Amino acid sequence: MATSDPSRPATGYPVVPNGTYQAPPPAGSAYPYQAPPPHQPTYPYTYNTNQTYPNQRAIFLRRLIIALIIFTGILFTILFICWLVIRPHFPEFRVTSLSISNFNVSSSSSTVTGTWNARYQVSNPNKKMKISYNEIQTSIFYKSEVLSRTRIPPFRQGKRNVTDIDVEYGATSSYIGQRTVSQINSDEGRGLVSFNLRIVADAGFKAEGFWTRRRLLRVYCNDVAVGISRNGRSGNLTGGAMRCSVYA
Repeated sequence: MATSDPSRPATGYPVVPNGTYQAPPPAGSAYPYQAPPPHQPTYPYTYNTNQTYPNQRAIFLRRLIIALIIFTGILFTILFICWLVIRPHFPEFRVTSLSISNFNVSSSSSTVTGTWNARYQVSNPNKKMKISYNEIQTSIFYKSEVLSRTRIPPFRQGKRNVTDIDVEYGATSSYIGQRTVSQINSDEGRGLVSFNLRIVADAGFKAEGFWTRRRLLRVYCNDVAVGISRNGRSGNLTGGAMRCSVYA
């Protein structure tokens, strides 16, 4: 029996636990044990070449929009507080006098002739605002039929001011239609004829330290009754002063 030489290198393949030998791999096949991964060099510092930087222009625009929104909100808040403090009110109009003279209605020609003298009382109720009136036009109607138009000179009102305005309307053989003539004659028979007065004015409201705000005022004075004399030629306001409606 041969003895093993300890100095001789071992050959062959290891023995599996059950005492059988592992067959050698076929020729040309890979080594059965996993090879170690190839060595990769390491670098002490790495850089991310895909890093993105914020768009400075977009950031600036976003901040600008936010600043404008905040500024606008503050401005409107200040204006609203000022409006609450000032509390602007429309002027008040009243017809304190209305007389008619040389009044004549012709059935044959369907015309009307007459002179109307009206007095308006205009009150500025504002404690902190002045009012200026420009381009003032006024008319007198019988129902919806225009009898006369005229203009009123511009004027101004201070705070809590009351101003009286005299206006004269005139008509000379103005055509009004047969139906209107019949209605006026019927009212004259009862001794009372009602007229409607209109005023349109470009009004400016001015508070100290603020700009002037302009509004187009429309004044309606409806059913202003005038008592007609027996001869039907003249008459005067009945029932006292009448308050008018003001719109803008």
